[in-house]
Amino acid sequence: MPTARCSIATRWPPRAREAELCCPVEYDRRYLEVIPAEILERDYGCGDPSRHVRSGDTVLDLGSGGGKICYIASQIVGPEGRVVGLD
Repeated sequence: MPTARCSIATRWPPRAREAELCCPVEYDRRYLEVIPAEILERDYGCGDPSRHVRSGDTVLDLGSGGGKICYIASQIVGPEGRVVGLD
């Protein structure tokens, strides 16, 4: 009889490589164009707060991971705003 550990070790690795493992999100493509590929490849997408961000805002991204949301938010807040990512 397989153990839980064996089952997880067998089933998890292939799924962990899926790009939309967490929560599929459709990001605005124009914001994604400047993000390095290695960040996009390792991101699972857990929401898109960009609709709440305005020019000049200060944004704090808690649990920022690779920083994808920071890249997106920085494009929206512009030079007058500020983005801080804390992982």
